[in-house]
Amino acid sequence: MQVPLSYTAGYQFQFSRRFSTRLQGGLITEPFDRYTLKTLEGFGLDRQLSQAIDRSFKRGSMASVGVNVHANSPWYAGVFGQYVHLSAGPITPADGLGLYFKRDFSAFGPLTAPLLVFEMQSNLWLGGLRVGRAFRFAGSRFGLNLEASLGKIFTTHNSFSSNRSLVDELALTQRLYDDLDQEVDASLREHGYLPTLDVLLTYRLGR
Repeated sequence: MQVPLSYTAGYQFQFSRRFSTRLQGGLITEPFDRYTLKTLEGFGLDRQLSQAIDRSFKRGSMASVGVNVHANSPWYAGVFGQYVHLSAGPITPADGLGLYFKRDFSAFGPLTAPLLVFEMQSNLWLGGLRVGRAFRFAGSRFGLNLEASLGKIFTTHNSFSSNRSLVDELALTQRLYDDLDQEVDASLREHGYLPTLDVLLTYRLGR
C-alpha cells in the first residue's frame, strides 16, 4: 500500500549484497484518488482541476521501476521512475471552462447539462527518491518494509473526448483540447510533488 496513492504489489530482486531492483504495479481507487488530489492541492495544484478530477474520477493505475542501495543494516535508499494513468469522466463544459479560465462555472445551468460531457485521460511520468527499513519476522519468510518517498511529476499527456463526435471534429474543439492539455500539464508539473508512505508486506522467496 502506498498512502495516499494506491494499492500496490511488486517484485524485488537482490542481485548483490548492496543493490536490488524493484518492479511495482498498483490500482488507484477510492479513497486514494481524493487523498492524492488533496496532497497535490497542498503543493498548490489548481483547485478547479482537482475538483473536476475528483468529481468525475473513474479509475487509475500505476507502474514503477526502481533501484535500491542497501547498507549493512535493514536500512536502504533508492531512486524510482513511475507511470500513473488517471481516467475521469464525465466532465461537463462547466468543468472544462473552469480548468481553462481557473474559475467556477458550476452556477451556469446550461454548462452543467448532461447533453454534452467530456472524458479526460491523464498520463503522468514521475521520478523520485525513497528511503526504507526492512523488518523480518522471526522464523518466517514474511516481513514488513516501511518506506517514505517523494515523487515529482516531470511531464504529462492529457487527452479529451466528448460524447458528440461532431463536436470533437470541430477545429475550435481541437484547439480547446490542445489548450486544456497545456494548462493541465503546466499545473501538474509545477505543483506535482507527491510524498508517500509505503507499507509493504513482503515474502522472501530465497534465503
